[in-house]
Amino acid sequence: MPLFDLRTVVLMSSVMPGLMAIALFSLARSFPVNIRGIRQWASGSLIVSASAVLLALRGEVPDWLSILVANAGIMSGTSLGLIGSQLFFGRPVTWRSVAIVLFIGTAGTAWYWLMEDSVAARAACVTGVLALLYGAHGRVMLRYGRPGHSAMALGAMLLAECAVALMRFATVVAVPGRLSGFFQAGPLHTFYLMAGAFFSLVITVGFLLVAMDRLRTQLEQHSYRDPLTGLQNRRAFAAAFEKEREQTSRTGGVLSMLLLDLDHFKHVNDQHGHDAGDRVLVDFAQRTASVLSTRGHLCRWGGEEFAVLLPDMFADDAYLLAERIRMRIADQGPGASAIHYTCSAGVACMAAAHATLEELARDADAALYRAKDAGRNRVEISDQAYVA
Repeated sequence: MPLFDLRTVVLMSSVMPGLMAIALFSLARSFPVNIRGIRQWASGSLIVSASAVLLALRGEVPDWLSILVANAGIMSGTSLGLIGSQLFFGRPVTWRSVAIVLFIGTAGTAWYWLMEDSVAARAACVTGVLALLYGAHGRVMLRYGRPGHSAMALGAMLLAECAVALMRFATVVAVPGRLSGFFQAGPLHTFYLMAGAFFSLVITVGFLLVAMDRLRTQLEQHSYRDPLTGLQNRRAFAAAFEKEREQTSRTGGVLSMLLLDLDHFKHVNDQHGHDAGDRVLVDFAQRTASVLSTRGHLCRWGGEEFAVLLPDMFADDAYLLAERIRMRIADQGPGASAIHYTCSAGVACMAAAHATLEELARDADAALYRAKDAGRNRVEISDQAYVA
């Protein structure tokens, strides 16, 4: 391939990753602050793109730019991608290890430019460092990415790039005389340059897809959560009910439901204000969740009402659990809400094979109203409930 073609490949390969890096910067500004690492991905991709331009200008700009700065930039940008992924997945950042690897790669590049001018030796230094960085990065993606999501595909691409870098490292070490110039024509060298151009674009696009996957996952989670208490909302509760009903009906089991309501909650809002009322709701959610531990599904049913789904639990056991919740609320000391309050509960239980959420909620609601009519701060069981 002519010299001009190889130079053009490197130059053109820097354009799209650079544009994608700019898109990543825009995303980073609009994403939630708890999604970390995107700025590091964008910065790394932009640095790699700019460094590729310097490489393409070898012979047109000073050597210290096209050799030392360009190679150091490619290694630094690649390391920023790794750091971004560690931040993205909430893993400890390996600052020291990355700094050591970058120092070795940059020092080796400088030595084999200033002291012993050798294109092959410089290529070995840089590709060796890149192989380590790509391998570590691919491992992070595959280990912490969710199966079936774009992180797994990106991890595979990073490992493929690691393999290409190792191949190039082995080639220049085994036959150093074969590479005498960066734009030297030859099948293997051409393959390595084109592979680098391809993976540079694919990896940058991969960062974008992984970030979008995380945002979509968070939005889906938020759509199933009550924003005040952090509990499941009715949509999530209904989905959980269908799943539990299907599983429990196979064994001939039952489903119990608790419907809990805060007593005189309107009085709390009127006397203490809506902010205080919100604190009471959050406090109730936390106390109830602590009693339930890992049992059942707790959701904010609406307003000051909360629901609990208890698979494979008969009404008498569900009643005892509701009593524990009631006593936990009634016997509270000064808590997060700083307001004393009580709750009432209704218990319903049906055979899972014949249960519907509407019927179970209707029976629990009827029992709840009986508890209210009987003086509040008490638990009642539905007349239709299954008792062991």
